[in-house]
Amino acid sequence: MSRAIDRGNEALDAIDLSGDPLVALARYVEVGWHPVDEARALLVAAQRELPAGRIRELHSGPAARVETLVARGRAEGVFRTDLPIAWLVNVLHSVMHSAADEIRAGRLASDRAAAHITATVLAAFTPPGKPVPEPGAGA
Repeated sequence: MSRAIDRGNEALDAIDLSGDPLVALARYVEVGWHPVDEARALLVAAQRELPAGRIRELHSGPAARVETLVARGRAEGVFRTDLPIAWLVNVLHSVMHSAADEIRAGRLASDRAAAHITATVLAAFTPPGKPVPEPGAGA
């Protein structure tokens, strides 16, 4: 599990999370969901064997990236502030894991996963009362 997370962190290190937080979030999803998909079966096995605290510890690198991005998006008024940052990070990663499950179940095409994840997360991250940005329009 640790090696899979390290490989995922290498991919995530290459993502440019600067600039417009909506665009940065879309870039994160585009790259970040692949390691999740590749390691999904490993995570399921690890969840049976490792304590939840150890799983969270192993995911601290990816979580920190998203926490920083969400905090910046909140400061710029594009991400909601009524829910804790940790919750929003969990939502993003849960949606990524769900996409991997849907691909394995044959209900989602792999080439559509990033678009589905981005659309879902944009809706979840948008402040109440604001229109949800279109995934391709600036995000």
